Amino acid sequence: MRLSVLASTAAALLLSTSSPAGAAPQQQQPEPVITPANIVVLVDESSSISAQDVDRERDAAALIALGEFAPSSTIAVVGFGSDNGGQSPVDVVCPPSTVATAQDRQRLSDCTRGLKSRKSGEGEGTDHAAALQQALSYLEGDKNGPKLIFLLTDGKLDVSDSPRYGPDNVGDQRNRTASELIGTLLQQANREKTQIWPLGFGNVDQAQLDRFAKGSFQGQCGVKSPTPAATVVSSSADVAQALIKAFQAARCAGASDIQRTPVSSGGTAEAKVTIPVIATDGSILVTKHDSRIAVSYVDPDGRTVPKSGTQGDSTFQVSGENGTVEGLRIVNPLPGTWTVKITSAPGVPPLDVSTVVMYQGAVRSSMTVNPPAPQAGQEVTVALSLHTRSRSITDPSALKDLSFTADVEGEGFTTPIPLNDDAQNGDSRNQDGVYSGKIVIPGEAKGAVKFTGTVAGIGISSDTRIVEAALVTGPRPLVATTTFGNTDWNVAPGDTVSGTVTVTNNSGRARKARIVVADAAPGTVASIPGEQTVLDVPPSGTSTFDFDLAFADDTVKGANAVTLRVVDDENPDDVIYEWRLTANVEEPPPLTQIAIGITIAAVVTTALVLFLHRRRRRDVRGLVVHLYDGHRSRGDLAAPEQPSSVFRFHLGEAAAGVPHLAHSAGGEDSYELSRVGGRLQLRTPYGDTQSLHLGERVDVSPSLSIEVEDEHSPVGFSEEHHQDPFTAAEPQQRPSDNHLL
Repeated sequence: MRLSVLASTAAALLLSTSSPAGAAPQQQQPEPVITPANIVVLVDESSSISAQDVDRERDAAALIALGEFAPSSTIAVVGFGSDNGGQSPVDVVCPPSTVATAQDRQRLSDCTRGLKSRKSGEGEGTDHAAALQQALSYLEGDKNGPKLIFLLTDGKLDVSDSPRYGPDNVGDQRNRTASELIGTLLQQANREKTQIWPLGFGNVDQAQLDRFAKGSFQGQCGVKSPTPAATVVSSSADVAQALIKAFQAARCAGASDIQRTPVSSGGTAEAKVTIPVIATDGSILVTKHDSRIAVSYVDPDGRTVPKSGTQGDSTFQVSGENGTVEGLRIVNPLPGTWTVKITSAPGVPPLDVSTVVMYQGAVRSSMTVNPPAPQAGQEVTVALSLHTRSRSITDPSALKDLSFTADVEGEGFTTPIPLNDDAQNGDSRNQDGVYSGKIVIPGEAKGAVKFTGTVAGIGISSDTRIVEAALVTGPRPLVATTTFGNTDWNVAPGDTVSGTVTVTNNSGRARKARIVVADAAPGTVASIPGEQTVLDVPPSGTSTFDFDLAFADDTVKGANAVTLRVVDDENPDDVIYEWRLTANVEEPPPLTQIAIGITIAAVVTTALVLFLHRRRRRDVRGLVVHLYDGHRSRGDLAAPEQPSSVFRFHLGEAAAGVPHLAHSAGGEDSYELSRVGGRLQLRTPYGDTQSLHLGERVDVSPSLSIEVEDEHSPVGFSEEHHQDPFTAAEPQQRPSDNHLL
């Protein structure tokens, strides 16, 4: 059935977000963007750095320069040694530059080649203090986004030959002076909220690196994320991976592990990397080590993407093709597994090419508060969810490392609200991407309270929502709740989910309420039939109304999310009740696939039934052998209660002249009883085989006989009913009693 669109007054509210009772609805926020960063990479150029170490440092610095995904971020790369008399202790190889265009990133890639290893007479010491001074000068004042310093060094502080730390000082006196200056610079970094992430390789001073990290600003991406920490690796070969891990933690970026792919001279190879569904901005970075290596990129749909321009909803910019590190920046990448095709030119030596993905999700969170206008002492449920530019995110694996936090603040109190997505403490559905929790407003609270919800963590650009709610006294004129019963939250495009709204009228006069669809996630197209949106509420009591939420044919496939609100029709700004709803929209499988699936299931089921039937018919459990001496019973023996196709027993003597049955593990004196073709078969220790029926007495010696019963057979069960279904219909083709099925 074709569903009508929302009534015009309800449609107008589609642009609103959570609003307190009596407040004007807020306009929809602009689409989420990546928060920029201000980054300085400090690279050790002291004489202990080998030519290969410098190459590794250049590549690592280029990874940061090409991998940064926010266009308005600024990046500077500074080499440092020392001033041994007449030299500058720092080399500003890349002044602060934005990364808005491919040309910007190409310049950064090119300028990193200016990093070098200083030789004797060029200031070959290690002046960490001068390096930090230079970095902090670029990061002074208010900046939009985090301020980050990455320090790459292979040595200890060594300014023993630098007169700038006291012309009359010598050796350790100068180092002590520089160390004191570092302490002052760390205080400055802390005041100006600048993080320092040191990375050491070789013979480093671990305590000094720890001092840099712990003395700087202890910012973090979220409660599950680390604060600045020093990393030490064994050699420069591990610098790139370590720097990416530090960048990931500092920049709130997602990053894959580096994939190392051997490429032969003149040969080709492929590397696979995965871009997750939460990524909206990212870069595929390829460390080629030789500019003659060519790279192309294939998306999860098998299409080679352009290195500049758009394809589908994605935008691409490549930079660094003429260098040792190449980066493809992607806005709105297609999630899934990408293939990086690597081609080496003749004459290029065999190399290990490294590939890595760095990304971030630009997200916007949605927060609901129920009831929207609470009373002091009342329990309130807060729910928080998020979406990117293109879709709602509900996949637990994409959300597990993020932190969903909330609190309520009023005059004289701030109380945290524990949130969960485990269907407990206020959360209605397990693992649906909506994190909820309950809190009781303090009984002494007055005026208004403010609810704050934040989603943060590695892999996203964090977002905070604030809802201010005026506290009310006495019962509200209208109160509402909703239920969805056992709704299936997997729907096809054009299909619906059904729910009910229960409204209690405390006003004493007939009222109207209205259901409104609001705050739809990007790509979600959903509506309620117009005739179901208006709720006519009698003067008193509680009334229940059914409604259907339809997801349009052109709604985004996958996770869909909307906020449903019940508002007072006389004052649509007065939100009575609201809740966040998510559903998974997928095309149903074609009928042919369903038919094939049913057929396969039927065949498998039939085969399984027949297999189990035959196995049961061979199973000797339930068989009991009774022993007779003439007409005198000499006891019985039951088959072991474990699956088996053979019941082994032997005849012995319990006492002189007294026959006795006992279980046997096999051997020359064993009798073997089995089921064959619906009958029983007995093999004697003498090699004879004979058939017998249940209840039939057969001789096993001149004086002894046995009779077999089946305790698992129902009373009155005859052997004719125990026939094989394949042989019972055609008894003339029944195999001989001596043949096993």
